[in-house]
Amino acid sequence: METFSPGEGGQDHEGDMPSRDIELCEPVIPDFVPVRELGRGGSAAVWLATEQRSGNNFAVKCLGRSPATADPGEAKSAVLREVRLLSGLDHEHIIKVHGVVELAGSFDGGLGVVMDYAPGGSLGQLVSSRGRLGVGETVTILTPLAQALAYLHRHGVTHSDVSPGNVLFTAQGKPLLSDMGISRAVGDAAGVPESGTPGFVDPDPVVRGTAELQPQRDTYALAALGWYCLTGSAPVTAARRPPLMLLVPAVPTALAVAIEAGLHPDGQQRPSAAELGVAVYRSAAPEAVDLSVSVHATVVPELMTRRRALGPRSKRARIPGLFNRFRPPGPGRTRRRAVAHVSVRRRVASIVLALGIVAGAGTIATLWWAGTAWQAGDRGPAAGPPTQGAASAPGQDERSDVPAAARNLIRSPNPEEAVRGLSAIRDAALSSGKFALLDHVNVQGSAAAASDGKLREELIRAGVVLAGFSTTLTSVRVEGTPGPDQATVAVTVETSAYEERDGSGKVVGARPRGEPRELRVVLLRGGDAWRITEILAKQS
Repeated sequence: METFSPGEGGQDHEGDMPSRDIELCEPVIPDFVPVRELGRGGSAAVWLATEQRSGNNFAVKCLGRSPATADPGEAKSAVLREVRLLSGLDHEHIIKVHGVVELAGSFDGGLGVVMDYAPGGSLGQLVSSRGRLGVGETVTILTPLAQALAYLHRHGVTHSDVSPGNVLFTAQGKPLLSDMGISRAVGDAAGVPESGTPGFVDPDPVVRGTAELQPQRDTYALAALGWYCLTGSAPVTAARRPPLMLLVPAVPTALAVAIEAGLHPDGQQRPSAAELGVAVYRSAAPEAVDLSVSVHATVVPELMTRRRALGPRSKRARIPGLFNRFRPPGPGRTRRRAVAHVSVRRRVASIVLALGIVAGAGTIATLWWAGTAWQAGDRGPAAGPPTQGAASAPGQDERSDVPAAARNLIRSPNPEEAVRGLSAIRDAALSSGKFALLDHVNVQGSAAAASDGKLREELIRAGVVLAGFSTTLTSVRVEGTPGPDQATVAVTVETSAYEERDGSGKVVGARPRGEPRELRVVLLRGGDAWRITEILAKQS
């Protein structure tokens, strides 16, 4: 299928609304109403279209008869081949194809591929608009793409054109791989393609006369994407390429080493996509990707990850107004005081949203799996830390505090058992105040660890523990085919009623039982135990 250049993006194309000339080329898509053009390549255009029956938006890639298509039959065969290939794949970071329709109008006789709509636009569009991206944003982008490529490779498929124009974003900042037009599967007679997007094609010559798919070529392209995010341009050949840390001194050594390893001129010396993803993930804390300056103006209200600049309607100005709905302002109450009294619940919720979009969409529960959010109200920093909530002294062995049954579960080869053990350990940490137990729950440096760390800080600041807090997993199911060191588990959880107790044991608050909540838990196995990397809301 058509590969769109980085500046154009595979879907959402920034700029003014389509001109009258483009409107005259509007396709006729059966059962859909075209809205606007999202992107255009040499022989195809991608349109945003609304399905008449459901009212949902989709991206429709329109391929018509054109001089660039010498053989329309061959072009149709290529489209149908891609659809068949994608129909056997299901990964949250790969664009889903929903079907093929016959087009009319300006694309008469052509085919339209109906795909998920990614309103956040493409990585090429983002970098073109913003320039270099931050380290945390780069981690957020590369990690799930590595997971998607590892999934493809396990299923005998290579993408073969991992490039900025083929990386799209949802409104939540979730990256998606698109355009499998030149992908290859085991047994393809065409072999490994040499074509692709300049700057992201492996310079190592394609090995001919072998049945291997050479997934290391995708690893090179993924590392090149990392270089592109951090520098604003594609990497040059190894002989002419300066060290990444020389170009971007702020890049952590571990991240630079991982990217350089993926760009190794000898494909056999590169890590696998999965290994590169883990190395990137552990190199720096992830951050939400700010798409606000690159998307179409009509998409901005949908974004969940845009930065809020201080200004006339900044956060400082909005929060007092929000609280004034509940408390009329008194003569002694200042704006600074109103901001200081923002509840822990609100702060934790915003922190979790920012940190929880690493490798998937959706909202992480404030208490990780909690159905009810913890709120310390306005107790403020005056409360002392709970007597049971003090962190262990550095170097103290915490393994004795981990229940033996839970310790055995997190070491189980079965991810379902591991999730139950991790839940039990986390319950113990939050209900007792022994927060060092969380080190046994979350992958160090992960989004889950970062959000739990913020929650821990707020609990200590408020001087309370959540007495009696526990979670019940009513449904636990592994999604897809788990790997030996990675798995995604769908869970339905309910939280118990619990009390907030201060350091003297006094009850200062109470919360009712939470409603059932469906979540997806992403696990990584390191050493002899599973740990959490992120918690995602179940996709609809």
